[in-house]
Amino acid sequence: MTSIRIHQYLHDRFGGFVSRFPSFSYWLANRLTTDQFNGLPLTLLVGLLIANVMLLSEVAENIVKAEPMVSVDHWFTQLLFKARTTRVSSFFYGITWFGSRYATIGFALLGSVALGWQRKWRNILILWLSVGGVSLFVQAGKRTFIRPRPALAAYYPETGYSFPSGHSATAMTLYGLLGYWFIRREQRTRNRVVTGVAATSLILAVGFSRIYLGVHFLSDVLGGYLLGICWLIVGITVTEWKFPVIVKK
Repeated sequence: MTSIRIHQYLHDRFGGFVSRFPSFSYWLANRLTTDQFNGLPLTLLVGLLIANVMLLSEVAENIVKAEPMVSVDHWFTQLLFKARTTRVSSFFYGITWFGSRYATIGFALLGSVALGWQRKWRNILILWLSVGGVSLFVQAGKRTFIRPRPALAAYYPETGYSFPSGHSATAMTLYGLLGYWFIRREQRTRNRVVTGVAATSLILAVGFSRIYLGVHFLSDVLGGYLLGICWLIVGITVTEWKFPVIVKK
């Protein structure tokens, strides 16, 4: 629906308000239009970004104040620890690699090659800025909250602090962006669905592997996901935003 039709609808329903605040009415109509990205799509993304930041802040506050979430963290870690088997642990040890530094750099390079082949230079820049940005925020979060890892349940030794989970945050941003770009480019519905399911499954599997292997708590992974979604939203927004073209006279 175009902004003109939305404004007309608002005028028909709320004529007095529109006449009194015409500038706000036009602004609201532009925010709700579906014929351009900076209308309803951008409005929804900004709303989702704000909601994610608020949720991330709430999770962090719960950790600092040692509220019930911390008890749930320890209970869930012990539950998985008692049910852990060697075969399943080996499987998730392989899965967790997809969120590692080496996998992140490797898949970012492969993605850059594919994007370069398509001459999508802007997307390459967005990819590296998003991955680099989420990594910096993860390190800032770890140094701010200084949360110890659940060392007694760890399947293998891991260094650094626990909150937020860098594997989860990076996987959400990296595989989320690559999946989104492939879906936007692909025409076949079946391929788009398969890509979406595959990317989502990998992201969830990486996060769960961190808890199952005892190197992160549940809230660490949740915080990583929320942080990763924030950078994913930024990446999608910059991808879709149409910058004005400056015509030289």
